[in-house]
Amino acid sequence: MERKMTFRQLPKYEPEKRSEIYLALNENPYDFPDEILEKVFKNLDTVKLKIYYDSPSDELLEALACYTGQPKKRISIGNGADEIIYDIFLMFPDMKFYVCPPTYSCYSIFASATGVKLNYVPLIGEMYEKLNLDKLTKVLDENSVLFLPNPNNPTGQLFEKSDVEMLLSTGALIVLDEAYYEFSNVSYVELLDKFDNLIVIRTFSKAFSLAAQRIGYIMANEELIEYYNSLRLPYNVSYISQQLALAALENLAYFKKRTLRIVQERERMKEILSKNGFKLTDSKANFIFILAQDDEARCIVEKLERQNITVRKFEQGIRISVGKSEENDLVISTLIGKSEV
Repeated sequence: MERKMTFRQLPKYEPEKRSEIYLALNENPYDFPDEILEKVFKNLDTVKLKIYYDSPSDELLEALACYTGQPKKRISIGNGADEIIYDIFLMFPDMKFYVCPPTYSCYSIFASATGVKLNYVPLIGEMYEKLNLDKLTKVLDENSVLFLPNPNNPTGQLFEKSDVEMLLSTGALIVLDEAYYEFSNVSYVELLDKFDNLIVIRTFSKAFSLAAQRIGYIMANEELIEYYNSLRLPYNVSYISQQLALAALENLAYFKKRTLRIVQERERMKEILSKNGFKLTDSKANFIFILAQDDEARCIVEKLERQNITVRKFEQGIRISVGKSEENDLVISTLIGKSEV
């Protein structure tokens, strides 16, 4: 007798189709440097390619500890920040999970996949720049988890440190997603010294041009890190990915210069578009966010699509990744109808 299998209907992550100028996924516009890549591959230990390589390696933990100022026992790694986020849903199946939309779309996708009910406390303010602290402090407690990107994705704003401390004071587990930290240079990781109910997540995908290598890291108190390591998949980040992450940390000056270039381009785009009538959030990430809805939003997307430029549309507006200077010039001229660079 043939057995019929049934499956739950789950939301699927579906990125926009690739185009000539792809500014939808907040990828770094610059390739991982050839000279650094060549050195990494020249020095690869072929023996380590055939074994189950430690994940994380002690060498990478040392480098991350130096970079973040956190002790090694407070750090682990994941197959991209997304694996860490996914695993946090698995770590606390009996807790109440909250997010503050507009926010990172994968939170809801992963919640559905893991069978977790997600609760929503939307951001407030004309530009979705404020946390609804009145409501959050009422609903959050020691049986709660809150995911909070900082800078926020998709709007790009930073939340105040005092507001984050207020949320931590509720006893809830606060997961600060600092994927775009290098573009803001603002981190609240030092709050780990004060609060045991804090997790900070970062990635090598954005500032270090390593999105395809899938490597993120988590910082938390030692007990949480031990629990995370017991639940995550073993050998979850490959030897080559870890070597590339090490190389990035060994060449910080190089990547900081490129990050500064992206930040300067972001500010240039914000200034020109604002002067020409567009309403933008004060993004501190590697993207800009134009507040627009319905027909206005569709018009923006269609204009850009005619130039083979792909961006991401949200209910609240349009997120545009910062590209190379010439790509940003085309975005600007397409939107304002003239060249102003």
